[in-house]
Amino acid sequence: MRMKFSISAVKTAMKRKVYKFWLYSYLFVLFIPILITLVVLLRSQDMLVTEVRKSNDALLDQVRQFIDNQTADIRRFGTQLSFDPKIAAYLNRDTLDTTEARFSTMDIIANLKPYTTNGDMTDFYIFLKNHNSGITTTTYMPADDLFSVLHKSSGISYENWLAWVKEEQPGTFMALNENMQPGTNSLVYVQSLPLQELHQSRATLVVLLNQSRIKEAVSHIELASQGSVYVLDSEGRPIMTTGTESELKELPLARMADTRGFMVEHIEGSNAAISYVRSNETNWTYISVLPEKVYLAKVTLLKNLIYLAMLLCVVLGGLTAFWLTRRNYAPIQNMMDFVSSKVKTNMKSMPNEFAVLQSFMTESAAIQDEANKRMLEQRLVLRNQFLNRLLSGRVDTESALSQAIESHDLRFETDRFAVLLMQVEDYAPLFRDNEKLDLEKKTQFVYLIVTNIFGEMLSSGYRAYFTETNGKIACLVNLPGKEKEAKKELLQIAAEAKSFIQERFFVRFSIGVSDVHTFWSSIPKCFEEAEESLEYKLVLGSNQIIAYESVKRPKHELYYPLDKERQLINQMAAGDYEQAAEVLQRILMANFSDGTLSPQMGKLLMFELAGTMLKAVEQFQLGTTEIMVEKTDLIKQITQCETFAEMEVEILTFLKTVCDYLQQKKKSHNTDLKSQIVEHVLDNLSDMNLSLTSIALEFDINPTYLSRFFKEQTGENLIDFVNKRRIDKVKDQLTSTDDAIQNIAEQCGFASSQSLLRVFKKYEGITPGQYRQSRG
Repeated sequence: MRMKFSISAVKTAMKRKVYKFWLYSYLFVLFIPILITLVVLLRSQDMLVTEVRKSNDALLDQVRQFIDNQTADIRRFGTQLSFDPKIAAYLNRDTLDTTEARFSTMDIIANLKPYTTNGDMTDFYIFLKNHNSGITTTTYMPADDLFSVLHKSSGISYENWLAWVKEEQPGTFMALNENMQPGTNSLVYVQSLPLQELHQSRATLVVLLNQSRIKEAVSHIELASQGSVYVLDSEGRPIMTTGTESELKELPLARMADTRGFMVEHIEGSNAAISYVRSNETNWTYISVLPEKVYLAKVTLLKNLIYLAMLLCVVLGGLTAFWLTRRNYAPIQNMMDFVSSKVKTNMKSMPNEFAVLQSFMTESAAIQDEANKRMLEQRLVLRNQFLNRLLSGRVDTESALSQAIESHDLRFETDRFAVLLMQVEDYAPLFRDNEKLDLEKKTQFVYLIVTNIFGEMLSSGYRAYFTETNGKIACLVNLPGKEKEAKKELLQIAAEAKSFIQERFFVRFSIGVSDVHTFWSSIPKCFEEAEESLEYKLVLGSNQIIAYESVKRPKHELYYPLDKERQLINQMAAGDYEQAAEVLQRILMANFSDGTLSPQMGKLLMFELAGTMLKAVEQFQLGTTEIMVEKTDLIKQITQCETFAEMEVEILTFLKTVCDYLQQKKKSHNTDLKSQIVEHVLDNLSDMNLSLTSIALEFDINPTYLSRFFKEQTGENLIDFVNKRRIDKVKDQLTSTDDAIQNIAEQCGFASSQSLLRVFKKYEGITPGQYRQSRG
């Protein structure tokens, strides 16, 4: 009961992990389109806001363009009047009380009347500064009457108006009523006449603009009814507004320095979207103020629709995620019920059900693999043991052999057999120096390479089985076809495989190949022949393929006579390594030239040669440490060699060491003798009897040997050396003294002055007298 309760509790705890993982996965997948929708919403919102702003800006531009066209027409009208010759002449009159002047006034009124058809203006008049009166399109009247008729309802006083119309006006639009009350004709255009005489103008043109046309243009802005529109002049004074004065005061006019712009500001307690554009014609600023909730109405509607869609996605997607999670988890639950009691690992330490199932499958696979591995290892061990017994001839009866071959899955198609016996000699280049593998693993790896490649190359037409015996690889080959052809092809395959392994894997090894024999009972004989063939690598060298048929009749006689031994000792005594090595090579060639000397006799010869050298060293009484060490190690090193070539190298190395030592000793003696001879000559230059014979007698040496020895040591003849030293002494005397040449000749060892003259001219090319004269 406790076990069941424990397993149930673990499964219940794990259920939440996988269940939640799958549920969260589905919800995460659901979250991706929702996230994309949010991104699209934000992007759409920005795009829609931009479009609304562009639309409102376009309508604001339409108003600006419409009003700019109106003001341009009115400016052209003012310019036209300024250059009208009748008006110019009329303005130059000093009095208007004459009959002629009255007719002129009527004519001017008639000329002005057609301009009233312009819908951009409601009326206009020309104020005559000098006469304090004005001309309208219908009559001539004094200033006070003119003010009463046209400006009394504008909210400006008569005095301010009178002062204003008498000022210099370059052509300006302005509002007379700063409160901008609807229905008042307060927007006017003022220009001095004539314009070209601005500082001495005699009249002022005042045009009353049609504000209804401007308001009509403003009404074209789609959202103007829900917001406010302001038209300000270049000084920031309102020309026309649809908003309140308090709202106008809160507008950030100082920040509207660009030709157009957009901003969101807090106006009268709420956010408002402000768009503005400045006219290049009038320098007026057109401002649209719209509450943000109105401005973003479409954006808000879009957001609400998307939020609703997202809510539906979350609800329906969440329900679907829950349903799919329960549906897909059911098979996992069934598997957990089956395997939970069979898992050996502690399930509490596992993260979820998948880990439990994976642990179950891993444990099951591991158990199966382990069982298969053990069975395979046992079969391989048993097969190797059987092959070893088969090769060594330890299988008792034919029936037992037949049964064992069948039980170990050994299949032979013919009754012809041969054995390849391989001994690995060097595989160091195959591995890196810092590779951390022990010797056993490296050896097994090399054996695996060799057996795999030989097995692959022998698989086409041959049956081959491998086993390891005494550190060597034995390959039992079942050969098809005729004996001679099969043996030749086997040797060819062995050579190709060996070459491939050596080139690709840098493994050097020797192969002993037996003859071909028939019947199972001859397999041990094949193995013996392969072993005997492999032993001949001592004679033939390592890294060889040695067939048994080439070593069937070995030679059992040695060639090492006493006279050759004496020659070798004599050359060693002379320190002549080249001659001693030549004698040694002739002895070896006489014994190994035909390659038939048996390994046993070859080892005997090598030990005989080593013994001769050791006896010679004893005879020479060489007691240096180096020679003693080489002498002690010689036999040990020869014993460890695997081939006669390696033995030959060790013997030649020892021979070189002994000869070099003797030669060095001899050179040291010669150097001392040369120094003594030179010193004797220099001390006795003045002796007339100094000659080759006297020097030979002094050192108890044969004159001929002395001459040859001195030439070898110094590179010049002894007589030349004596004469040159005497000439050097003569030249010194010639330059440092005034002695006669006869006296100098006697002092320097010459028998007469004629003798000195002859020798001096031979080496210097001139006579002693000429030499003395050339030196002053």
